[in-house]
Amino acid sequence: MSNLTVILPAAGKGTRLNLPYPKEILRLNNEEALIDHSFNFFRDYGRKNVEFVVVINEDKPELLSYLAKYKERYNITFTYQNPNEHEYTGAIKSASHLFGEHNLVLLPDTIMTLAPSSDLYDMTNASLTETGFTFLYKKENDAEVLKTKGALTVDQNDLITAYEDKPQNNLERFNAFWCAFAFRRRTFNQCMAFMEKSTLKQKRNKEEIKDTPIYQSKGIPVQDYRDLGTWNEIRRMLLNEENNN
Repeated sequence: MSNLTVILPAAGKGTRLNLPYPKEILRLNNEEALIDHSFNFFRDYGRKNVEFVVVINEDKPELLSYLAKYKERYNITFTYQNPNEHEYTGAIKSASHLFGEHNLVLLPDTIMTLAPSSDLYDMTNASLTETGFTFLYKKENDAEVLKTKGALTVDQNDLITAYEDKPQNNLERFNAFWCAFAFRRRTFNQCMAFMEKSTLKQKRNKEEIKDTPIYQSKGIPVQDYRDLGTWNEIRRMLLNEENNN
């Protein structure tokens, strides 16, 4: 059994980009597509250490073909999202039969940058051994950005004390948003039930987080994060890269 199972929810329709192929294989340069950034975190590891689970829908045959390039290096399992499950939470729940002991959710239409010399594999396993759940987060105080993200309150010790998905009110209490998250198999049901209630805008108590392993779990700060699910974000990234060259 691998030491870390990486879950990539890739069942979305990609309507914001309106591409004739899956958004995850959008090429940002001559060498790599968007989804390759999720695999690049584990260049120093192989199938004995990391296993990938990709959650898809029936319209993604090109994605399966593209990821065949990793077949010599990793075990990759594809599973369909349950049509009765919705949003990213539903995609992850659809992969629950494939969870390992330690699991990491990466969004394959995003680019996350860690601090120099950071090792995502080591950081994730160390954090899960300690707390059973962890968010990778980016600091953010812009209310307009927080309205579109999974907003967090992170204290000076990197501990998570509040969470709300795409909050529209009382935004001053949040100071970050999550970019990825990891969990131990035993903590999944409780944590995901809490997160899904927020995602689906179901009624909940703000103190409810205190009854979950998310509360006061140790967060991992990231250096940068880009959601490339829209053309505006893609253009902004390409312009930044052009200006830096």
